[in-house]
Amino acid sequence: MTIEPVTELGDGGALRLPRARVVPLSALPATYTAAVERYLTGAGIAKSSARIYRISLTTWGWMLAGEPAPTGPACRGAKPPVFPVAAIDAPALPEVLAELAVARADETHADTVNRELSIARKAIGWWQRQGWIEGDSTIGIEPAADPAGPHQGPRGEPNRRPVAPGRRAPGEDVLEDAL
Repeated sequence: MTIEPVTELGDGGALRLPRARVVPLSALPATYTAAVERYLTGAGIAKSSARIYRISLTTWGWMLAGEPAPTGPACRGAKPPVFPVAAIDAPALPEVLAELAVARADETHADTVNRELSIARKAIGWWQRQGWIEGDSTIGIEPAADPAGPHQGPRGEPNRRPVAPGRRAPGEDVLEDAL
């Protein structure tokens, strides 16, 4: 929604208040990659951040397509699978995505995984506001914990490892068994 500027006076010399004008949603991009580019240019992402966002969203491209993301040297320059943005709304995707997020957390540093998850959630929210997708397949995925042990995150909260729905968090069974 945008606000139309008013430069003229209404009847009787009174100022006319601006009114909201509904702007049609943009057309659905053909592919996930196109949606990423439209997000990076349309969501006000700073140029200095766009490179990191693109890398993170490229990584999530594999996971949103239901495949594990490449790691190490294999990820440099690798292109994600081509799939329609609407595939992000697939009913089975949240469970698959949760498992892939857990596997990614086992292979990659917790800070990297958490940054990628945060960026993916921001993009998904923006795509929802555009009307391109309805759901958020990342709901239920918890931030990753540092494998070296729990420590405090930037706001003082403990870091956590992603836990797929229906699974126990690391260490939960030890506490439960002790009781």
